[in-house]
Amino acid sequence: MSDSRPIRVGIVGTGIFAQRHLRAYRAVGQHRFEIVACCNRTRSKAEAFAKDAGIPESAIYTNWEDLIKDENVELVDALLPVQFNLQVVKAAVVANKHILIEKPIAHSVEDAREIVRVAQQAKSIVAVAENWSYHPLARAVARYVHAGHIGEVGDAHMSVQIVNFMYNSTRPYNPNSPYHQTAWRQNPEHVGGYLSDGGVHDMAHLVPILGKFASVTGFATERHKIHAVQDTLAFAVQLENNVVGTMNMTFCSAGVKAQRLEVFGTQGTVRLMNDDTVQVLDAQGSEVSGDVVKAFLEDTEGFSDVEGELFNIYNVIRHKATLGVTVEEAFHHFAVIASAVKSTVSNNIIQIPTVN
Repeated sequence: MSDSRPIRVGIVGTGIFAQRHLRAYRAVGQHRFEIVACCNRTRSKAEAFAKDAGIPESAIYTNWEDLIKDENVELVDALLPVQFNLQVVKAAVVANKHILIEKPIAHSVEDAREIVRVAQQAKSIVAVAENWSYHPLARAVARYVHAGHIGEVGDAHMSVQIVNFMYNSTRPYNPNSPYHQTAWRQNPEHVGGYLSDGGVHDMAHLVPILGKFASVTGFATERHKIHAVQDTLAFAVQLENNVVGTMNMTFCSAGVKAQRLEVFGTQGTVRLMNDDTVQVLDAQGSEVSGDVVKAFLEDTEGFSDVEGELFNIYNVIRHKATLGVTVEEAFHHFAVIASAVKSTVSNNIIQIPTVN
């Protein structure tokens, strides 16, 4: 029997993105989520957030371990620098609390692998906040491709006859961005800094459409010191189905923010621009209506992005739905970018690490 009560949420970390999550929780509905506690090591910051969220003074914490122990908290929303993800996941699982951690899944492949192991043995839900996994049109493109519409479907593993793919992702350089002001981004412990922090977003679109990545090799440059590490990355890819393609990512464009994926199949082509525009070409290269893809849209009650993520988590916890992105998938997303960054140093082809 499903439980219709709102999920009681404790938010750890009341910085920039906590306000974004607060808006999303409210949009998804108070009948689904109730914010009951918060934590920040600086009490004044926790108190300011608590005032906005309507959290009582008795549920304001400066130690996240105390918040996890709060019997009124059912779901821990941990908005922490990712090097703390493994520690907070272990504590939440021991306390039998559901937990949502920030992306990328961890700061290293080793910690990411351990988070997957802990999650696989947990009785509670462990989820990774990869909100691009909840862009409905990208998910519809994946279903369209795997239904065989740009190439015949192969064996039981749903191997689709993709010929080649190209992906370009650009984010603008903006030294005044509030995200640049966070210390953990100015001195990143996670592999690749912005490249993995933002790159897992791109992977959330690509992997469901293309399939898993097998190996990568690439080049990178560092343009702006504020990024602390390399901020432009280009790499070649071989997928597990032996398809090859290319990816180009930068955080240094002059005011341009755009993503473009082109997937070429034996019987057609599909182009996904950003998360809101799709173009389909038939076997002769003629454009056909994008409505053929939109027919594969799921009913998400209009929720997408962060709101879609929380809507999914609610249904996972209360109605036994399936996570939109599993910890195993989040591991793979991070491992691909980490491997691409590694290849730029070694000048070698890097095989993508696996969970086991």
